[in-house]
Amino acid sequence: MSPRKNDPEVACPRWAYRHRHLVENLWARLKEWRAVATRYEKTAASFLSVILIAATADHIKT
Repeated sequence: MSPRKNDPEVACPRWAYRHRHLVENLWARLKEWRAVATRYEKTAASFLSVILIAATADHIKT
C-alpha cells in the first residue's frame, strides 16, 4: 500500500512498521506469563531472562 500525500511520516523503518502486528502479537502472548506482565524481577538482566524463557516456551508450544 503506497502512502498518501496527507499521511504523517512514520518514525521507524517502513519494513518494521509493516510487521508491527507481529511484535504486538508476541507481547500479547508473553503477557500471558504473570512474571512478564507484572514485571516482578528487580534487575533488567533477570527480566530479560524471564522474557527469553517465555519466548522459548511460546516457540516450543506453537
